[in-house]
Amino acid sequence: MKIMIFIDDSNFKANIKCINIERKQDRVIDYYKIHRFVLEYLSQNPQYKAELLSHVRTYIYTGEYTDALFQRIKHAISESSGERKIKFEQLLRDTEKFREEQRKFLSRAMTYNFFEIRKKPLQFTQTKGIFQKGVDVQLAVDLVSNAYLNNYDIAVLFSGDIDLLESLKLIKNLGKQIIIFSHYRNVAKEMIRESDLLVDFQKIDDSLLDKFSHQFEKHQKTP
Repeated sequence: MKIMIFIDDSNFKANIKCINIERKQDRVIDYYKIHRFVLEYLSQNPQYKAELLSHVRTYIYTGEYTDALFQRIKHAISESSGERKIKFEQLLRDTEKFREEQRKFLSRAMTYNFFEIRKKPLQFTQTKGIFQKGVDVQLAVDLVSNAYLNNYDIAVLFSGDIDLLESLKLIKNLGKQIIIFSHYRNVAKEMIRESDLLVDFQKIDDSLLDKFSHQFEKHQKTP
């Protein structure tokens, strides 16, 4: 059975954040290991033990830090004063750090096999701050188009966003299976009902989490 993996980056990171808070850990996702984790995990499921599972491709969907985004933040700084200006200046510094982290990740990810990144420019307004736009739409389009092209039998979705519900209904009607990996706090009940299987991150033990994430130890300073 052919498997395609679809990852909403911000949603996935929110799931890991929940795990870190609950278990007092400091985990970072290793996207290079995701497909191997998925194949190994599903091969242990009784429904798939007799099946030959093959990974076709992993798609990750994320917002991109663009020059236009920085220009909007700088414009907001120039128009502001007092505490509001200080807030936007801090946002600019944080965003510069995040862009550098993203550049490093994108550089590494170019070497990953059967791995593709879908980027949408991050948006900014003075009232909403920085936010994603169009990521869910792109994910939904890829889910449905690849189902129609019969590129997969199983869609593995790292997202519980309700905006994807209609896409899930459509690909199920095409005979495709849907497996959601998500923390129960971050998945809509309607998405759970529509999926064939929910893998709740809260119920996954540390040894399995280690297969797709790195845990960093926090060392306390000695007096």
